[in-house]
Amino acid sequence: MDITSLIATALSSTAFISFLIWFFQNPIAKWFERKVQHGFDTKLEGLKAQMRASEERLKADLRVKEAEIVALRGGALSALASRQIAIDKRRLEAVDQLWSSIIELGKLRRFSQLLSVIKFDVLAEQSEKNPKVREVASTVLGDLDIGKLTLGEAEKARPFVSPMVWAVYSAIQAVTLDAVTKWHFVKHGIAAKKLLDEKYVTNMIKAALPYMSSYLDEHGSAGFHYTLESLDALLLIEVQKMLSGAETDQAGIDQAATILELAGKARVSMEDTPPLTPETAAYSAA
Repeated sequence: MDITSLIATALSSTAFISFLIWFFQNPIAKWFERKVQHGFDTKLEGLKAQMRASEERLKADLRVKEAEIVALRGGALSALASRQIAIDKRRLEAVDQLWSSIIELGKLRRFSQLLSVIKFDVLAEQSEKNPKVREVASTVLGDLDIGKLTLGEAEKARPFVSPMVWAVYSAIQAVTLDAVTKWHFVKHGIAAKKLLDEKYVTNMIKAALPYMSSYLDEHGSAGFHYTLESLDALLLIEVQKMLSGAETDQAGIDQAATILELAGKARVSMEDTPPLTPETAAYSAA
């Protein structure tokens, strides 16, 4: 075989091989591509199925958790509502107890009214020297027994009322019982004017009713009685504010603290006033 035949044979073989490569290349690639794609699709579908199953389990878990949260929230809200209802009920009872005490104190206001027209300084001085004055005082007091008044019920109300409500009530009580105590001093001929320090009651009223300061400066203890109506009105306002749920601001808290502090000092002043009769003891314990 000559060189020409060899070259022709080689070229023919190369062309044949190239043809075979060209013929089989595209189908084989497509076959492999389909094979790979099928495997990928199969795995992808399996993964999707797993994800759907996981999603359903997660949704189911979320529904269970949501139901638990709703149940817990409902229980907590129900307990909170029940507690609030109980507190509101007790608060209304406290107001009723406090107002019952105000009604009882109202029975004693005739004594402060008398002292608004009779100068206590002169009355106290005369009672030391003149038995007839003491007899008159005994007649005025009659068979009054403060211990029989239901003032103790108000103490049960204190934890359930606002500081300002309790402070105003304490002011009303102090003004009322101050007058009763003075009449008892007159009855027993005690020089109470030398022993009583009225500045605490005066300053207490001024703290509760600042606009009446000049009035008290002018009239002194003789004007105590005429502050009671204003204190009653203030008490009603504070009770309504409390029942409406209005919060007491810092100024109100400070005002209440001042009133109560002065009421405490008035009690201490009364406790230090000898001799301590059952009536003055009732005032001190109030």
